Amino acid sequence: MENNKDKFVTMIGFARRSGKIVYGLDSLKHAKNIKLLAVSDTASDNLLRNMERLADINEIPIVYAVEMERTVGNNVKALGLTDGNMAEAVAKYVESGTAQYTIKYGTRR
Repeated sequence: MENNKDKFVTMIGFARRSGKIVYGLDSLKHAKNIKLLAVSDTASDNLLRNMERLADINEIPIVYAVEMERTVGNNVKALGLTDGNMAEAVAKYVESGTAQYTIKYGTRR
């Protein structure tokens, strides 16, 4: 049923259709204007550390998603949103306390 559809997946779908997503760590390292990162809980420790470092350096939030590649599709382990409004909406949704997602805000060190 559509009412049970996860808002995170819906918002990522909107971002995908509007071309506001960057996939993969290598692309994220070179991308400009990333506003939010998301990483799957099935990501390797190395990928997770690199994504957290990227979030800290750029002072942006990172969302930890349960089995993101299954809900988002295409074996996606890491992605970034380039649209500030969508990033803010995703962050607010995750902050509202869903069991599948947690968020951490990057801080430059």
